[in-house]
Amino acid sequence: MKTLFTYILIVVLLTINAYSAHGENFSFKDLKQKVVENPDSVLNVLSNLEKSAKSRIPAYQIALLKGIAYNEKRNFLLVEKAAKEALASDSIDNKEKEKLNALTLLSTAQTYFGKYTESIATLSEAMKLARSSGNLAGELNILLTMAKTSFEMGNRDKGYEYLDQMISRGGASRDVKVLANVSSGYGVKVVELFTDDKFEEALEEGKKRLEVIDRIDKLGGAPDGYTDQQRAYTYARIASCAQYAGKNDEARSAYEAFNKTVYASTPAGRACIVDYLLKAKDWEKVLAATAPLYPILLQGDTINSDYCSLLSSEALAMAGMGNYKEAYILSMRTAAIKDSLINRENTMRARELASIFALNEADINLLQTKAELQRKHILLIVAIVFLILVIIILVMLYKSYKKSVREQKIAAKRVDEIIERNQIDEKIRGGMREEEANNQKLFIEMQARVLNSDIFNNSNFNRENIVACTGLPRSKVISLIELFTSLTPNEYINKLRVEHSVKLIHEHPDWTIDAIAEECGYVRRATFYSHFNKFFGITPAQYRKQKKE
Repeated sequence: MKTLFTYILIVVLLTINAYSAHGENFSFKDLKQKVVENPDSVLNVLSNLEKSAKSRIPAYQIALLKGIAYNEKRNFLLVEKAAKEALASDSIDNKEKEKLNALTLLSTAQTYFGKYTESIATLSEAMKLARSSGNLAGELNILLTMAKTSFEMGNRDKGYEYLDQMISRGGASRDVKVLANVSSGYGVKVVELFTDDKFEEALEEGKKRLEVIDRIDKLGGAPDGYTDQQRAYTYARIASCAQYAGKNDEARSAYEAFNKTVYASTPAGRACIVDYLLKAKDWEKVLAATAPLYPILLQGDTINSDYCSLLSSEALAMAGMGNYKEAYILSMRTAAIKDSLINRENTMRARELASIFALNEADINLLQTKAELQRKHILLIVAIVFLILVIIILVMLYKSYKKSVREQKIAAKRVDEIIERNQIDEKIRGGMREEEANNQKLFIEMQARVLNSDIFNNSNFNRENIVACTGLPRSKVISLIELFTSLTPNEYINKLRVEHSVKLIHEHPDWTIDAIAEECGYVRRATFYSHFNKFFGITPAQYRKQKKE
């Protein structure tokens, strides 16, 4: 049956190409439906339509379809080019849905290339359009994208602000599509709060998401299995948050609720609960949950983040069970895949550049076909404009690069100053009261014991370990930390970890950032980056680069 369907699809697409070659007209709606199934064939159709004098599809719609096709192929250079081409047309201003689509494509490409400020500006324009047309579902989707972009920029407060706007705007709706967006907003908020180690807040937001999912169930109209899957995701995250917050009973209850969902019985569903099982140190269940994923992932290309995460989880489970040899092997495989992913990303970028140059060449040929008599004149103007643009862009890039280098050097210097200052023994000032002097001495001795023991390298390290290490009362440890650092115990532990990571960056220049993060007790690279940037205002990779230079 699958083979027959594939054959029919091929015949239909070939027929479309044949008709397009003869200048027949095609529906924008039909091509938009087919672009997800076969973007390459649709691109061929669009190429023929551009050459055809009989085509009635407007140029901005052709550009929009090309942008959608390139987005399916993840060729973001061409996505950006096509989206801008569509938006440059005056005709699209009267087509709100199509303009909204083009703006969304453009922001996706801008975010991919790290143009976060431009992406937010594009999304803000899309937001005005969605609100003016009363498209609440579209508005919430844009707010969600703006939140994700803000988190990638490192502007976490703004990210939470966008999520809260989204939840507030759609929370009272009785539209299932709107509530589905609200549910997604809660899901992102839970993940980001978890990343910021705000486990109690994440736990509460997860419970609110369950309430939204219950409302979707009562209203009806959601796709089959949607709410079951969303509950499974949410219970899995609640279990992790509760476990990290030390609420083991609540975590176990969420885990049992997760197991009652249909989605939990699927391989992909069981993968959702791995994080909780790792924190709960239920190593055998970790392996039981990850084992069914191997046959699925091994059917395709294993150079991907999912397979890398699978190996990493099993490595932790093996280490927890005392099988350090197997854990080491799995860790080495994980590192190899991460290196391959970086190389693949570089290759994809090179291919994207080659594609856009090839497309520019095709555009020039098209111009030659339509206006051969003006070819030399047009090429001369294009060459001059292109040269001027290149010069302008190079000057702007150079200035931007110099500014970035200066900022990174300043930040790197500030890191060294912080570390150097922390390494200098604090001296008791003259005139200090005896109680203050004793407290300062206790704090210095406490910190020295913690640093000498390296116990903070353990991912499970917490304030209780400090109490055990120093022998001081728990309340005394907390008061000393708050008195001399103005930090909470968790923030203080994170501070020790990132300062230790700076030491490792100096001592082991050949280590990867992931290896340094793991050595400092971080399970997630994103958490390590977030903490490092929070204390030093620079990422670990940028700091190491500056030290090498």
